[in-house]
Amino acid sequence: MSRDEERRLALRAELVETIGTHKEGFASGTPESKRINEVIDELAALTPYPRALDHVDVYGGHWAGEYYNFGRLVGGDGTTDQGTGVTATLKAFSMGRMPDVPATHAGSALEIDPQNGIYNFYGRLLVGEAQIDSHHFTYGRFERKDEHPDRFNVLFDKFEIAPVDPTMSVEAYCKATGIDSPSDLVAELSPSPKLYSDIAYMDDHMRIQLGQLGGHYIMFRKDAPLYSVEHAKGNAINPPAFPAT
Repeated sequence: MSRDEERRLALRAELVETIGTHKEGFASGTPESKRINEVIDELAALTPYPRALDHVDVYGGHWAGEYYNFGRLVGGDGTTDQGTGVTATLKAFSMGRMPDVPATHAGSALEIDPQNGIYNFYGRLLVGEAQIDSHHFTYGRFERKDEHPDRFNVLFDKFEIAPVDPTMSVEAYCKATGIDSPSDLVAELSPSPKLYSDIAYMDDHMRIQLGQLGGHYIMFRKDAPLYSVEHAKGNAINPPAFPAT
């Protein structure tokens, strides 16, 4: 094993151990978050897959988020530089497009179908004062440009929220969450916002992604369906509670 590979594995192990116990977010200013930033910078130079978007068989699939910095979300305050469990609003978690009701982030995953250019997020939010467990879908599409082989150029097209409980009607869900109408559970985006996200580091099981608006995400590959894609097809989904295991 080369010296670089030994260093990469040591840094990776340190990162996994640290994010397992510290969830404050990248820019919280704690010694642990500062060290996480340092480790990420070192790992980026040692990534096994430079030109990440050339490796379709690696980056596709369901990648569950483990550590977050949400960055500057359009349409709401209170989420910048915070990790899992942050409470803001559904509006903040949907670029300002969905109702302004309380929402707590419980977890999210990036779901990519390279063959069809799909770039979706499947998330779980606890919505409303009653904290109703909810599916949160962000639908997007991406393209690769040769000048940035580590970058997803993404257009986001739609947000959708739905109760996790399949027996709950949309009317009951709206009443429980404080959302005015079932029509407010879907928000089409026109024109579609254009953003980019870079893969700073990727191996076969862990990925670090840096978003245009300051969002940073450490994700792990899971043997799981693309829940957002299945839901969009009208198929029933039954994801585990977040964080996924």
